Amino acid sequence: MKIYLFGQRNNLGGGTHFGGFVDAMKSLAAIGGMIEEVEVSGKKISPVVSRIQPNDVSVFFFPTLSEQFVKGTIIKWGIFETDSLPKDYISYLRRSHLIWVPSLWAKTVLVSHGLDSDHIHIVHEGVNPDIYHPYCRPQLSAGNVFRFFMCGKKETRKGFDELLAGFKIAFGDDKTTELHLKADYFWGGQTQTDAKQDALSRQIDSLGLNNVVPVSGVLSTSDMALLYNNYDAMVFPSRAEGWGLPLIEAIACGLPVISTYYSGHTEYLSAINGQFVRLDHQLHPITCPEFLQHWRSGGQWAVSSAEEIAAKLVFLKENYGSFQQHAMAASQTIRDHFSWRHAAEQAVSSLRSAGFFQWQNIFDNQLADMAGPKMAS
Repeated sequence: MKIYLFGQRNNLGGGTHFGGFVDAMKSLAAIGGMIEEVEVSGKKISPVVSRIQPNDVSVFFFPTLSEQFVKGTIIKWGIFETDSLPKDYISYLRRSHLIWVPSLWAKTVLVSHGLDSDHIHIVHEGVNPDIYHPYCRPQLSAGNVFRFFMCGKKETRKGFDELLAGFKIAFGDDKTTELHLKADYFWGGQTQTDAKQDALSRQIDSLGLNNVVPVSGVLSTSDMALLYNNYDAMVFPSRAEGWGLPLIEAIACGLPVISTYYSGHTEYLSAINGQFVRLDHQLHPITCPEFLQHWRSGGQWAVSSAEEIAAKLVFLKENYGSFQQHAMAASQTIRDHFSWRHAAEQAVSSLRSAGFFQWQNIFDNQLADMAGPKMAS
């Protein structure tokens, strides 16, 4: 038996999850030797597909036409940011023996679309606790400037419009408080990326915000960890997330956080309830053309008002000492229970409970391999 993991490593959320998950699976003794990573980006994978056997397991992290030719057990990883999904995506997920989703919220959405609850298992995404930890954090609040941080792709879904308006209400002319925005956009080529950055700069200028600082560029994971650790707090007004990788990384680094509480990131925020500042929200219909062009389905997401964001920014800053203590406890919880290693353990548990993990056959084969040389000697 082999386990084939079909996906691609990149600097986006899905690619980061795939890479972290694959590495964690490969690190498991005995099981790691069964894992084969299959890069689906720009490569022909038909030779791999042709050698997959009926007792093998194939996990697809991204949709690919090759899955219809695969023998054996098929598992699809489902990731989405809306509660209304296109029919073709539901059909894609339905063509599988098992579906993995990162959160209870995602499972609830799929069940509402008619998929069988028993065939949907929660295998969360994760964070690398060896990289994202709080032990290098300086005592930033003792400085002259308090710095909030937000990281997310430059799009309506992330709530940048409400955040900038809320920051202006709270700290518009306050030179002792800054907001740093890492709002990259990696889709559509350099022209689209530059256009998004220009639009953000114009938006900041139009609001007269001299204390908002854009941060751009592709950074390594270690550099991202250093970046998180040089801010006082994270603000994350995202309307909806499949998981929310920047948020969980910031929490693991020990940053006090302000966040919406809706969709995929509730999976780990529920574990630190009371240790972060929750943004109140209202559910609004999704009308963003950019999002609808991608998903072709509406649904709703959570919108926090500028006034609500402003109030919570001020609240966290005024009560920063207590939230620093909460943040350290939250960091420990996240690193203990939401690592990539823990995600790999969930995956193996899922395979075993579904009867797709024929460990006894593997164990017998390994014993035979070990016994062979001894018998020959």
